Amino acid sequence: MKISYSWGLLCSVLLLFSLIPSFFALAQKTTIKVELENRSPFYVRSYDSSGVIYVSVSDCATSLSLPFVTNEARKKTEVRLTDHRIKLTAHNPYLVITDAGTNASSVYQLPADVLYLDSLYYVAATPFFNLLERFSPLGISFDPDARRISKGSIAAKPRFDITGVEIEQRLNGYLLTIKANRRLGDFNAFLKPDGWLYVTIVDATADTVALQQFKSQGVIRRILTFQSPTSVQLTFQVSSDVAQVDPILEEGSNNLLIALHTKHEIEKAELERKRQEQIRERLERERSRSKLDVIVIDPGHGGKDPGTIGVRGTMEKDVALGVGLKLGRLIERNLKGVKVVYTRKTDVFVELYRRTQMANEANGKLFVSIHCNSTERKPSSANGFEIYLLRPGKTESAIRIAEQENSAVKLEEGYQDRYKELTEENFILVTMRQSAFAKYSEQFAEVGAEAMARHLKIQNSGVKQAGFYVLVGASMPNVLVETGYLSNRKEEKILKSSQGQQKIAEALFQGIKEYKAKYEQALQEGRANDQQEN
Repeated sequence: MKISYSWGLLCSVLLLFSLIPSFFALAQKTTIKVELENRSPFYVRSYDSSGVIYVSVSDCATSLSLPFVTNEARKKTEVRLTDHRIKLTAHNPYLVITDAGTNASSVYQLPADVLYLDSLYYVAATPFFNLLERFSPLGISFDPDARRISKGSIAAKPRFDITGVEIEQRLNGYLLTIKANRRLGDFNAFLKPDGWLYVTIVDATADTVALQQFKSQGVIRRILTFQSPTSVQLTFQVSSDVAQVDPILEEGSNNLLIALHTKHEIEKAELERKRQEQIRERLERERSRSKLDVIVIDPGHGGKDPGTIGVRGTMEKDVALGVGLKLGRLIERNLKGVKVVYTRKTDVFVELYRRTQMANEANGKLFVSIHCNSTERKPSSANGFEIYLLRPGKTESAIRIAEQENSAVKLEEGYQDRYKELTEENFILVTMRQSAFAKYSEQFAEVGAEAMARHLKIQNSGVKQAGFYVLVGASMPNVLVETGYLSNRKEEKILKSSQGQQKIAEALFQGIKEYKAKYEQALQEGRANDQQEN
């Protein structure tokens, strides 16, 4: 074991000596000129290693008349200033700075190790002179480019960086001002639950006598000051209602400001935040409402309910589904950001009440129910498409058509109880509840009818009104479109064919496209007016 230990020690020594020549290979021995008042220039020994200037600690201390001691056994040297001692250790980047009055010590890290060459200690010049000037202001300046240390007469420098504190009450809490003679560096503020606020400021000194004279006022009950060579900690005992602190450097001065937020203020701010959030949510809902982003297509009838049947046996449910699916595809392909919801996509039976229920659940912005018309006697010459609004019918024809479409409820289980309230008188109340959407329902009916008239050979029989159960309860603009008469041989041929259904879908799509632009523009203008009024 002794042989092994000796061999390891020998290797370590050889390694250490092998590193010294490598430093000399990279470093150039040089000197730095020292120029002091009323003294002839002289030089201190130094090294230049890749642009970093190392200066002899003992030479610098001697030139600046600073006492120093060296412990060769421990490879340490110490420079003594008026109020502090700076201890350096060979091959170590850490300096120990001790306050001569309190004996409190702090550690400072250099960017490079202290060198020990030819029995002399060399330290990186720039950070070393900065430390000397900070702890013992002598007016020393070091110019690494000119390789010159100079000392001249300088204006009196304030002894303390922190000179006092002030506290004042503001509308939104309290403001603690820490007065400073210079721009402060790094700092942090931390409030503990026990009511003590810790403010630590790096590279600063405080006038402890002046701070001790602070009298308790407002939320500040007590101040304690802890000074170390490399930082100062101001500890404030604050009242129990202080719950949060926010530090910031004051613009236009050197002062450090700390906002003290009370629990009451935080609760008030939280209530205001929630209020603003609610306003944002409301505006967002309005923005969402002003976008026609969900269109509900309702192909009438389906499954066990064929609807009306044409002269040649064409069933209304098939035409309605064909037109509805083709219309949906046009919207999905051409109107970005618009979602299409179908009350049915296959030949299934869907109750009338369930159709508007589905539309409401999907947050629909437009409900279009697609149907075909017919007369009791077939064939007949009655022709043309019609768009209906939900209101009690004013003409016998409208009443008859509504009765015809509403007869589908008889296929629903329990329809007597479900629809017993929909008497002729109650329809007035129903339409009043949907009055918020009446304006836009009318607008779509007009725009849709015009678009269909431009693109179809089927005659435009106009916008009408009737009491269609399928439109009851729709919380959005809603219409029922009678695409044509299956009792008319000519129109049945168009309605039955895929090409005819595509033409009808395209005409309806143009109406939806034009209506969408007008709808969103009108709601945006209305929302802008509401905001101006608020």
